[in-house]
Amino acid sequence: MRRALAVVILCLPGVVLAQDKKPDPKKKAEPKVWMCKRGELLWEQHFEGDFPKEWHKGKGDWQIDGDALKGAEVAADKHNTYMSREITTPNVIVQFSFKLQGCPWMGASVDGKEHVSHLTLQPDSVRIAKVTGIGPTTKHTEVDFTKTKLNDEAWHTVVWEIYNEEMVATIDDKDMTLAKAEGLSMDRNHLELNNGGQWAWFKDIKVWKAELDDHWPQKRTQLMQMLKKKDKSTAQGK
Repeated sequence: MRRALAVVILCLPGVVLAQDKKPDPKKKAEPKVWMCKRGELLWEQHFEGDFPKEWHKGKGDWQIDGDALKGAEVAADKHNTYMSREITTPNVIVQFSFKLQGCPWMGASVDGKEHVSHLTLQPDSVRIAKVTGIGPTTKHTEVDFTKTKLNDEAWHTVVWEIYNEEMVATIDDKDMTLAKAEGLSMDRNHLELNNGGQWAWFKDIKVWKAELDDHWPQKRTQLMQMLKKKDKSTAQGK
């Protein structure tokens, strides 16, 4: 599979690159962003009580459990779970905490009238894909992935940055995947949560308007240079 940008596997806390301004020490720091800056907070969702009215409940068994949402497939649906909420801009930063508890995959999509982009979280990897079509015409084209351990039934946090045709997804400020998905549609007006099997857990969802970081070209170059050094070191058996 051809990739515009290759896989990046690195420990981000050790990378010295320009970041956002220093956070207020009185507030809990948000996970890092790399390609974009956080603009306006479009909305955030903390689950408790009744099912939030802002969300469209599609397929699957969705339940609020404490401060989290959990989803499971329903055999009669003959479809994976999904539920969605509107966004007002195609360029966004999506952040949420998640836990795989037996399900083979879970994730999110940023879509429009047709499917557009997808983030897949599996027990051993994180993947990003360009998606086209809808229903029987749906086609997934994976643009990048990285190996990581997510089958520990622990809570993890993902930050998924989408700007024009580029996507960056980071898990726990540590494992990263990034790519340019050529031809990625700009018809993107809702965020969808989805999963296969049971159970997938979500909580503390936040969506910001994404503003491209002026330093992103340099950051991207530095990240790719690190990848090349890592590949060379691995090939030499270091």
